[in-house]
Amino acid sequence: MRLSVWLVAAMIRGAWADAPVVVQPVKLRGNYPLVTVQILGQDVPLVFDSGNSGSVSLTQAVIDRVKAVPTGEISRGIDAQGNVIDYPKFKIPRLQLGSVVFNDVVAELDVHDPSYPPDQVGQQGFLGTSLLKGYEVVLDYPHARITLVPPGETSPAAACKGAEVPFLSPWHGEPVTEGDIDLGHLTLWWDTGTPTAVLSRRFIDTARVHPSGTDVASKHLILGGVDFGPFAFQVWDVAFPFDGSIGYSFFSRHIVCMDFPNKKLVIPH
Repeated sequence: MRLSVWLVAAMIRGAWADAPVVVQPVKLRGNYPLVTVQILGQDVPLVFDSGNSGSVSLTQAVIDRVKAVPTGEISRGIDAQGNVIDYPKFKIPRLQLGSVVFNDVVAELDVHDPSYPPDQVGQQGFLGTSLLKGYEVVLDYPHARITLVPPGETSPAAACKGAEVPFLSPWHGEPVTEGDIDLGHLTLWWDTGTPTAVLSRRFIDTARVHPSGTDVASKHLILGGVDFGPFAFQVWDVAFPFDGSIGYSFFSRHIVCMDFPNKKLVIPH
């Protein structure tokens, strides 16, 4: 996960107008979802990271290969360990995901602090949420696919009917919600870039719990009035400004609809 200090506004022309429903295959590698985009006709595998509010970050090799043009600007972000990192910006004229085309996309160089390198699962960068804010994004790990539903279209096969969990307004449209577990009420970021479900050490200390190991089991996980428990979390020493995150261990068992236009999750049950 990488949190932008300033949310990135990608420059997009015509991506959502008259756009069809797009079903994109996803490869699950090491508990991460890999999607392939095309940049100037070249396939580029990216980890879809819903914990990243940016548009797209690309390795230096990809930046060089597609001859991305530096903008001379940087964005500043904070990783889960609290490291502050500057990300040089580049412009790419065209990025395609399935049949959806994004023009004049401002991308960032994929940079990481040496103390917190990303897991390598064959990715050449990361796809954040900025480009997808106009869509309902249906994450269906059990069937290895991601579906983009533009405004005015219908979600496929009633996949997005179930518990409705609103995004919290202070988080500027990112997939951050409330939830309840045995230890109490908490704020959770729904993060496809996290390979498990995580509680911060700060939350555990505040709850005055002393787990015997790094795992915390909860009989309940209540989201939108529905109990999805029992559910297990790992405790991480992370600098989250929230209580925890929901990652692969939930997505691998449940379809999750991130309805960005209506700022809510919908989870079938």
